[in-house]
Amino acid sequence: MFSRHLATISVIFLLFLILFGCADDRGVVKKRARALENLGNALIRQGNVRAGLERLQKAERLDPENVDIHHELALAYRDLGEYDLSLKHFRRALELTPEAPEIQNNLATLYLLFGKWDPAIESCRKALGNILYKTPHFAYNNMGLAYSGKADYPEAIDAFRKALLSQSAFSPAYANLGRAYEAVSRWEKAVESYEKALYYQPNDTSARFNLGRLYFKLNRRKEAADEFYRVMESDPGGIYGEQAKQFIKKHQLIGRQ
Repeated sequence: MFSRHLATISVIFLLFLILFGCADDRGVVKKRARALENLGNALIRQGNVRAGLERLQKAERLDPENVDIHHELALAYRDLGEYDLSLKHFRRALELTPEAPEIQNNLATLYLLFGKWDPAIESCRKALGNILYKTPHFAYNNMGLAYSGKADYPEAIDAFRKALLSQSAFSPAYANLGRAYEAVSRWEKAVESYEKALYYQPNDTSARFNLGRLYFKLNRRKEAADEFYRVMESDPGGIYGEQAKQFIKKHQLIGRQ
């Protein structure tokens, strides 16, 4: 009888050790995964995306149900041009947290790179459908880009304007709105939008070049030349700087020296 009770107690004690030992081990594994995740993100922020990706892959192997790791992997793969792998991790992240608006919006950016306009719009709608989404201007801007991709410029203009209602200083939406207004020949509205973009982000050489080109189209040659010279100053070895230089030369523009 004594030996039977002792055997029972021994089994219970062993089970206790196994259960609590495993829980402790899981905690250690999750901590290791978190450390690798943090290191991976730090490397990516420093511009070393491949080294960061390697750490995130190791983190995923340790903690495969971690939604943040899948989201970060999706972004890293997207930035490296590995779109199929990026999509895989976006989908897994959304399986784990279907209501995450930031993930839905970032998935939309991937669809934009694919040129899949309707899925991008749908992802933006899902993000915007979450009342707790803190940065809806990003999703409205991406939705506008998708509508622009479809050449549905009235819808694109509406989306960009909604982005600016949400965040009035969001310069990319002004620049994108300018391009959409140009597409429907609303020249003065396009000028106004580009000027607003540059008010909030003076170093946006793309918006400045487009503004110069539009000034020239409207026969505002002096203003066009001034913008092109500014582009050349801020982007001397870049694509916009070179295009501005060629534009000035081709049309013999005279402006600020």
